[in-house]
Amino acid sequence: MIDLSTSYMGMNLKNPIVASSSPFWEDIKNIKKAEKSGAAAIVLHSLFQEQTEIEQEELNRFLVEGSESYAEAITYYPEIKEFKFLPDQYVDLVKEAKQNSTIPIIGSINGVSDGGWIKYAQKIENAGADALELNIYYIPTDFSKNCVEIEQNYSNLIKAVKQKVKIPIAVKLSPYFTST
Repeated sequence: MIDLSTSYMGMNLKNPIVASSSPFWEDIKNIKKAEKSGAAAIVLHSLFQEQTEIEQEELNRFLVEGSESYAEAITYYPEIKEFKFLPDQYVDLVKEAKQNSTIPIIGSINGVSDGGWIKYAQKIENAGADALELNIYYIPTDFSKNCVEIEQNYSNLIKAVKQKVKIPIAVKLSPYFTST
């Protein structure tokens, strides 16, 4: 048999098949099927920065918003959008995936600033993730920033996360990242 083993992010894999990030992996049964079918690693769906901030928003909403209102106005503010997975549920998914498979499990975080990223990068690592994928989603709406400043923002974010975790980190970049 041909040896298909390879290395990805410093991890030795039995072959180069890495199942990409998808909501399909929210179900542990699907992770087991992928492993049985030959996947060498799985990237879990992304935990979005908005999800990491939702806990703080909820607390703020209960403590501050509407504090000067009358009982009739309590429902004036809309509910915060519900995500299928809250951050701690995502961490539990990482833990469960690791307990039920023998292949590397790669966590994934999608966002633009270090805020809750660092906290949840650490939680994902502590849950047993073998590596972490950063999906930095920055829309350059400030036209006064040049490509060097944008690239420096990415670099700073990566360094901030890397200083807090020991697991390997991969960074997804758009093909239209900057002009350099």
